[in-house]
Amino acid sequence: MDNNTLIGTIVGALLILVGIKLSGDLGIFFDIPSMMIVFGGGTCAMFVAYSYETVMNVFGLVKAAYMAPREFNYMKLISSILMTADVARKEGILALDSRIAEIEEPFMARGLQMVIDGVDVKVIEDILDTELDSRANRHGDVKSALDFLGSVLPGFGLIGTIIGLIGLLGNLDDPSSIGPNMAVALITTFYGAVAANFLLIPYGKKMDERSKAEQLYGEIIARGCLFIAAGVHPRIIQERLLAFMSEKTRVTFNELHLSEELGQGG
Repeated sequence: MDNNTLIGTIVGALLILVGIKLSGDLGIFFDIPSMMIVFGGGTCAMFVAYSYETVMNVFGLVKAAYMAPREFNYMKLISSILMTADVARKEGILALDSRIAEIEEPFMARGLQMVIDGVDVKVIEDILDTELDSRANRHGDVKSALDFLGSVLPGFGLIGTIIGLIGLLGNLDDPSSIGPNMAVALITTFYGAVAANFLLIPYGKKMDERSKAEQLYGEIIARGCLFIAAGVHPRIIQERLLAFMSEKTRVTFNELHLSEELGQGG
């Protein structure tokens, strides 16, 4: 589980519920017609705007927001690329063929396989960049649908408010209808605002963060494969790949490698 998302959702929901309880009755904030207008209307609007597959991916994204994110160990990845580059430099590109099966990252395995097969560096670059761009576009489509839902829910809350006010004004001679109509008028706005600002917008930001981490990981792999194919010296590859990292990560990486070299030298 993603503890940040889970804790943030639970604590935030509790704070809202406690605030409601302190100022009134929780029961009046539970209204089925308002839920139908806001959540039903917003979901239907998303189906109108996007394909079925994209909408289903949005629901999958909401579930994934609470799952533990994939861990990207950039230092381990760069070390693996440098070791591979060192083997290619000392033993030749074909020596990598026996190591492909040991590579756990499919994207890296595909890139190195093209290097071993002698594919032109420019072609390898086009293929790897196309895959990275396609992945980013897929993520972007789902993020767009999620942002769309977050943007229309407050609007459906407003629609519910208008419906409630129309019902209220149309039945002023019936005092018993004033309460239910006012509930629909106000609670729909509440539902739309809370769902958009407390859940959907944060979900989108989390997806952005995870997508950027995955894209950076893929970019390092792509550049590493291209450098190996071009026969770039491992030391130069190290500096080029560490350029993607923060200064703190670079210092940590260099310290680890220095200690390893000293250990091997001893």
